Amino acid sequence: MVTHENVDFRNSALDSLINLELEFILEEIVLCRLRGSDAAAFKKIRLQALLEHPEAFGASWEDENGQPESLVAERLESGHVIAGISADGTIVGTIGIRHSKGQKTQHIAAIWGMYVSPVARGSGLGRRLLDAAIAQVEPSVKSVRLSVEANNAPAIKLYEAAGFKRWALEVEALKVGDVFRDEVLMRLDIR
Repeated sequence: MVTHENVDFRNSALDSLINLELEFILEEIVLCRLRGSDAAAFKKIRLQALLEHPEAFGASWEDENGQPESLVAERLESGHVIAGISADGTIVGTIGIRHSKGQKTQHIAAIWGMYVSPVARGSGLGRRLLDAAIAQVEPSVKSVRLSVEANNAPAIKLYEAAGFKRWALEVEALKVGDVFRDEVLMRLDIR
């Protein structure tokens, strides 16, 4: 903040306008579970996420771009993916939650594929998606886990604000091009 003779030179009108726009965007975004019929729209935003932030996902654009839409539809039907949908019907954010099927690991769920498009960042959509995914865990789940690229400070801050705790660092978890990326493993104990 720059001041001169007790006059605030911040552009408070611009700050207010930005805050109003973000609040409007958030109010206009509806959360819903995606189904197989949403495969084309989901694939589009998923590929956008993988292209923009390859370091943030275990999947690659090259692998997922070649997948037929029918496979994407099958994954949506058998899994649980929540999307933030704008007033014009565009998916502007996604998150997946996977429940472990193994007899010895049924108490664990995993968050995957968290992404908020640039147009909706800063609106609170990421927290809404995260809260919605956590609300979908089965009663037998005691721990929700996720991994996040170690240098992704905004995402780590979001997860910590939601109660996730760091419990491990996986060194060289991903190799993007010629660069190795570490991942922070986080968990939220809910029961």
